[in-house]
Amino acid sequence: MSENREVTENGKIDETEKIDIMNLVADFLNALRKLWPVMLILLIVCTVRSYFATSFSYTPQYVASATVSVAGPGGGSYSNIQSAQEMAEVFPYVLTSGVLQDVVANDMGLDYVPGSISVEAEDGMNMLTISVSSDDPQMAYNVLQSVIKNYPEVAEYIFGETSLQILDETGIPSDTQKEVVIRGSYKKGFLQGAVIDAVILCLYVLLKQTVHSKDKLNKRINIKDLGSLPYVKQKKRKKSEYNSLNILNERISPAYEEAIRRLRVRVMKESDEDEKTGRVIMVTSSIPGEGKTTVAVNLALAIAKQGKSVILADFDTRNPSVADIMQETKKHPGIGAVLRGKVTLTQSLCKADIPDTDMLILYGGKPNDEDASLLGSRRMDDILNAMRRRADYVILDTAPAELLADASLLAKYVDSALYVVRCDYTKLNKIRNGIDALASRDVEILGYVFNGDTSHKGSRYGYGYGYGYGYGYGYGRYSRYGRYSRYSRYGKLKDTGKREDEYGRIIKE
Repeated sequence: MSENREVTENGKIDETEKIDIMNLVADFLNALRKLWPVMLILLIVCTVRSYFATSFSYTPQYVASATVSVAGPGGGSYSNIQSAQEMAEVFPYVLTSGVLQDVVANDMGLDYVPGSISVEAEDGMNMLTISVSSDDPQMAYNVLQSVIKNYPEVAEYIFGETSLQILDETGIPSDTQKEVVIRGSYKKGFLQGAVIDAVILCLYVLLKQTVHSKDKLNKRINIKDLGSLPYVKQKKRKKSEYNSLNILNERISPAYEEAIRRLRVRVMKESDEDEKTGRVIMVTSSIPGEGKTTVAVNLALAIAKQGKSVILADFDTRNPSVADIMQETKKHPGIGAVLRGKVTLTQSLCKADIPDTDMLILYGGKPNDEDASLLGSRRMDDILNAMRRRADYVILDTAPAELLADASLLAKYVDSALYVVRCDYTKLNKIRNGIDALASRDVEILGYVFNGDTSHKGSRYGYGYGYGYGYGYGYGRYSRYGRYSRYSRYGKLKDTGKREDEYGRIIKE
């Protein structure tokens, strides 16, 4: 208990820890694995958008150019090279001044120059390349000729007497440079998409702050690690008896069944079973959708298969889901009806139709927010004590501890709690808040189970299932965050020919 308090009270210290580079890289890689389809689509959309935008808005540009040599008054090569370099450097300023523009416009009998002019000097040579671009090929050529004709006159005020001799020219241009512009649009669009993807990736990692490995979680909280339940992918199929993540299902993944068995062994060991009175264990999580109901049901089934008497009770009055998982279609009174005195506890308990087990189920009844206020009543203590006397283990499926106060109200009446954390789903601060809410009630937290662990995806088995959250958990309305496919063949247990004791050891016949 003191350990739990220590973790939650020192939460602020954890927030100031130095960023673990390896964890940060792992977060980015994990985000990339999740978001790569969206990122790829963005890249394609941005690239295609840039292409079409450029294609539709593109105006043909014809470029006329000429390479000229520069001759100064001295006629020496050094002087000519120096003049060419200086003219190339000063040329933009000459254009900006508008002097050359005015001279060329007057020479052509126009009000302005219908094109853009640029010049480039050849390194180490007394040559200039003058280019004129315009949307009319003849106009581009005419402007070029006027520039060559009038440029020395304008440059004379700056450099003195100079002359330009044409060495090569393109003539009237025919190439519009469209292919070059289009190729540039591809690169521009791809770059824009890459920048957007990078921003989305960074925001996702910085804002989500979920836990996707037990190693990271073990460094952030100080409750015991009771194991993990592997991620099992659900396949799209029609509703059937085989499409449910339940250890009574013949086609359940062996990896998942083994994980439940190990969880059962550890929970029974940690709960320190009393021979006289049963243990009341509440199963909760931080938020809806983490698979707590699935864990509670499978844990109860696993304990019952060991020959223990078990009561599985749905105390999540706002969202009773045990009936959905057990595929119980009949209506039964829930804990709310018992607390209000409408039925007795005996009348509300239903015998589970599972051969060779002693398991009773208290279904949740109809969703009722008002029933939650009764969970902390004195009557609840009497009901749980009655359950203790009737079963070795009482497993309670309760509301999320961080989201609602229901679990905290029950905490003072139970013996211990099992916390469910879903891989890469819940933010770390919500996990801490939920644990803190239970710790404030002085309930013994047995530990946590890491649900949907993706660290061993490569070893998953072929048949597809989904976790509790995989069948429709969400936030649309709290009382509707889980529905499961129907199945009916509960009684088909796997005949191994051997039996185990309560700690999972093989009993020799």
